[in-house]
Amino acid sequence: MTDMLMNWAYCLGQALALLLLAPLVAGIIKKVKAALQNRVGASVLQEYYDIRKWWRKPTILTPYTSWIFLAAPCVYFVTTLAGACMLPNFFSGNMGLGDVFLFVYIFALGRFFMAVASMDAATAFGGMGGSREVYVAAFVEPVIMLGILSNVLHTNSTSLGGMTLDPAAANLTVASVLTAIAFFLVVLAENSRIPVDNPDTHLELTMIHECMTLEYSGRLLSLIHWASQLKLLVFLIIFSLLYFPLNLPLVLKVLLSACLVSVMEILNNKLRLFKVRVYLAAAGIMMLLAIVAQ
Repeated sequence: MTDMLMNWAYCLGQALALLLLAPLVAGIIKKVKAALQNRVGASVLQEYYDIRKWWRKPTILTPYTSWIFLAAPCVYFVTTLAGACMLPNFFSGNMGLGDVFLFVYIFALGRFFMAVASMDAATAFGGMGGSREVYVAAFVEPVIMLGILSNVLHTNSTSLGGMTLDPAAANLTVASVLTAIAFFLVVLAENSRIPVDNPDTHLELTMIHECMTLEYSGRLLSLIHWASQLKLLVFLIIFSLLYFPLNLPLVLKVLLSACLVSVMEILNNKLRLFKVRVYLAAAGIMMLLAIVAQ
């Protein structure tokens, strides 16, 4: 019982540590993008300033929304924090708290509430953003499941700790390289990054995730952005632990993955919405080839 409580405490402490580091990683991605574009860019701490700014502003609500509109940012934040708790424990060396299927569907629960809340406000752009989010998710989740199947066949485990790559091996096989490329493409889609979505735009005809947050303000908006930054960091860690085939320290893998996100966003434009399925179908085909290669 004591060991279980200690493991819970370690996992919660890990999640809180990742929550504090998530805006820094988002700031590093923006700083690298600015450097690649020959710009100075904002400080890597700018995301902390933005979260504090939104937290100190009043929350403005329309009387026509229901409790779902208020609950969605909280559910989105809590489910993302729960996903961070389920990662393999860095402090004690024990396995994480959950199964990989539970990990995927916890994030799906947060997405569901955000999509429903965007329609609850009854605005044209909110409903459009929610429908686009569900459209992309319908293609993302099968590819994630293929990635899970690839790791299950390789490790004979469905726990996040059991699926972790051996840090002493480079794992440079055809299957591992294909899986790594495909899962990285999924990470970009799952976190609303270019080429699937542009997190920096406010053009209503091109937004997906940002379109769902147009009616939010104050602390609710702060929770949404903070949860999105934590979600990106969690998926970068998952990519580094389960799919990054090089033998490097985890921190270096995460930083390299963050820099790779910046490079991808510099080299690509946002895809048209109906070309996203082609992009994710290519990731799915690579996953299938990786499974066959094993």
